[in-house]
Amino acid sequence: MSKKLRNLVVLAAVSASVACGAGIEDSLEPCESDCAEPVEDMDVPSDLESLVAGPNTLAFQNGVSPAASYVGTADTTIQQNAPTSTDGANVVMKADYDYPTSSKKSVEGLMRFDLATIPTNGTVTSVKLTLNVTNPTSGAGYALYPLLRAWTESQATWNVPATSKAWAAAGARGATDRSASSVATLAPTAAGKVTLTLNAAGVAAVQAWVKNPSANFGLVLDALNYNGDGVQFDSANAVTAANRPKLAVAFTLPAPPVTPPPPTTPPPTTGSAPLSLDPSGATIPDTNYAIPTGAIFMSPSGNDANTGTLAAPVKTITKAVALAPVGGTIVLRGGVYRDWYSTTGTSYAVVAKTLTYQAYPHEQAWFDGTDMIPTANWASDGANHFTMAWSTPHFCDGKYYDVPLKSQSVSPNSGPCSHFDNSSDPLNPMAVDPQMVFIDNVYQHQVQTLAEVAPGSFYYDWSGRKLYLGTNPSGHTVEVAKRNVALIIGGTATKSKILGIGFRRYAANQYHNATAAQVYVGAAGVIVENSVFTLSAGAGLSLQPQGSVLRNSVIAKNGYSGAAGNGHFRSGPTVRDDMLIENNVVNDNNTERYGTNCSASCGQAGIHLAHMNGYLARNNIFSNNRGSGIWCDLACTDGVMVNNYSHHNTELGLFYEVSDKGIMASNLLVTNGIEALRVASANTKVFNNTIINCTDKNDPTNPKKQGPNVYDDRRSFGVEGWTDVGPDTANVQFVNNIVVGCGLMFKTAKASSGTFPPNTRPPQFFSAFDYNAYFRMNNQQFINWKDTSDLYLKSVAEFTAMTGFESHGIDVSSGTDPFFVDLAKGNYEVRADSAAYKSGTAIPADVAKALNITTTTGLSRGALTWPGK
Repeated sequence: MSKKLRNLVVLAAVSASVACGAGIEDSLEPCESDCAEPVEDMDVPSDLESLVAGPNTLAFQNGVSPAASYVGTADTTIQQNAPTSTDGANVVMKADYDYPTSSKKSVEGLMRFDLATIPTNGTVTSVKLTLNVTNPTSGAGYALYPLLRAWTESQATWNVPATSKAWAAAGARGATDRSASSVATLAPTAAGKVTLTLNAAGVAAVQAWVKNPSANFGLVLDALNYNGDGVQFDSANAVTAANRPKLAVAFTLPAPPVTPPPPTTPPPTTGSAPLSLDPSGATIPDTNYAIPTGAIFMSPSGNDANTGTLAAPVKTITKAVALAPVGGTIVLRGGVYRDWYSTTGTSYAVVAKTLTYQAYPHEQAWFDGTDMIPTANWASDGANHFTMAWSTPHFCDGKYYDVPLKSQSVSPNSGPCSHFDNSSDPLNPMAVDPQMVFIDNVYQHQVQTLAEVAPGSFYYDWSGRKLYLGTNPSGHTVEVAKRNVALIIGGTATKSKILGIGFRRYAANQYHNATAAQVYVGAAGVIVENSVFTLSAGAGLSLQPQGSVLRNSVIAKNGYSGAAGNGHFRSGPTVRDDMLIENNVVNDNNTERYGTNCSASCGQAGIHLAHMNGYLARNNIFSNNRGSGIWCDLACTDGVMVNNYSHHNTELGLFYEVSDKGIMASNLLVTNGIEALRVASANTKVFNNTIINCTDKNDPTNPKKQGPNVYDDRRSFGVEGWTDVGPDTANVQFVNNIVVGCGLMFKTAKASSGTFPPNTRPPQFFSAFDYNAYFRMNNQQFINWKDTSDLYLKSVAEFTAMTGFESHGIDVSSGTDPFFVDLAKGNYEVRADSAAYKSGTAIPADVAKALNITTTTGLSRGALTWPGK
């Protein structure tokens, strides 16, 4: 995965364009954003919050499921005969009660599966363990016992579970090392796959792991009694992924409580929720597009000498584009295309004609930016490294070798790979470099020096043009990113379509140029739907906004922002963008950790937009992004964000910055890292959002988890040369929202003084501030009213007495949840007996239109609908 910061050890017997997102024809200048506040990195929960009540089954198998990026299995063998031996890297597992023969010494297997993607409120109904047996046994078999003590795959031995620790009794046989009762017996009489069904005690053990992942210590495989015939099976390090240990867990989720229907018809949803999409980006949505007469067919097994018919498909996108007429269709058969549109074979080219690119019905077609590198290409350097010559001059828009990588992290710079203030995270200092390596589909972490290379990592010698691996490539599939962009659709290719296609593992860069995303769309009116953009070293998708549509797609695990678009503010108010972003899952982007402590070129988000003259983002899920969920800045206008679910992003849920005329309504914002919602814009309507911004980890009063923040940015139009910022913050309406928090409920701040006057102040920010409902769970402060002084007000009553605002507000500071059907279980519908039920004030006509409802009065406070409701 795109530079995930993991040392991906495997396995035991049982992870945009910058601020402006500019187009090729645009000015491509860096944008300044007010994001100097440090970002708190946080653990994020499951992507599967949207699962409905069961039954559901998740299988956990390294490199296979729940996604190809899963590496959560740990396993090792511990040997009584070799009590200090560590065997976590072995490709096979063993269990024996007499090894060496006649010694009556045991060999045991330890195995553990990371089950964190199962929601903690899931009820486990059955558990099955599948092993690929390579040496069966004729004896009584071997029993599985739940372990009660933590152990480390690379350190566990017969004597110790980890360095500087000890088993209660050697071989994990103490009463505090393992449970007394076995949960299954492994006694295969023939080689091949064998599936064990765990008994009730096993189901109970897995249930405990689901509810408390920190208690998951896995299983130990030991003999029931003396048994001279050992057993052997593939470990999680096995070359064949399908033969690795697999744990399948079936579970149900609580059905949502039934709320009595209101006497009037509830508001309708504005579109189907994206619950069926795979948030990992590992699978493409199933499609069945009609194939028009005269379509050009592609196949991974095709030949460019063919004519492009169904019976004689071509192999490359370059040939298919050449054969297709303007307005024609290219149909991709299922499989992997290690390909890009390039007329020279050494650099990208721009498609200049309107085309439709679509998947063959019910087939998964992937464009992949990597090449498979044969084992013979690698040579040992005699120091546990494996190296080959590797040159990529076309990276970073053809300027990869123009500027040393380290020089691009020093101000000032002009790329070509990264903005100077973006590749500075101490956990990933090599984010600046778009090189990527995958071994058996597992991303290898890039390190700064050859001395740091170890198994699971790699080093690129930029000057010497050599690649070094820390893992022996023998017996493994090694793939290295070779291409930086899959497809660039030029400005003349208006109304093109990308339908049901997957794009992954291209060496895009962070800097704002033509290779900043693995797919760049520079044409207006383009439709992208049912597609996947994942594992890019930079952004997944850069989309020209004029009339374009991004629908029902997955943008996940990209190195920088998942998707970006730059609008037409500079072209004047008559040039509309009106981009539609709906029903997408935007998950776990900025895996490279770009933008940590950035000062000028910030843009890290699930989706980052700029200069937009109109856009509508509705019914999307923005989750687990390292940055904001969705962010529009630099003179956006008529920006509408409605019915979205934005959760567990490390910075903000929604952000509308130095812009104008926005609507943020009926969004569900849960546990975002800094603030749920941030507004530094004029004429913006914030209506009927549900904001729950408590930490869900170990610090329930974390003050960094705040509710809304409305402030005036230090930049002003016409001052210090700024011409692409909106008016100073004024005429904000904050109405009918529900805010639940453990930290500060609300924050306001005037712009900094000095060289950027004029400023507006908090009393000038709001034209409406009323009918909101608050649950200050720990009797927290209500608001930081940062005007002439840094004033904290404890309650809504104090705030009303001072400002006159919020005279109809609801303020609850203790007790149990006053608003929702079940806050603890994530059911955020307003209860019929709640004071927030049907007590909101009338909403404006433009907000009702954006929500696609006709009822404007008698609505409850809080979000009306969102994906999953």
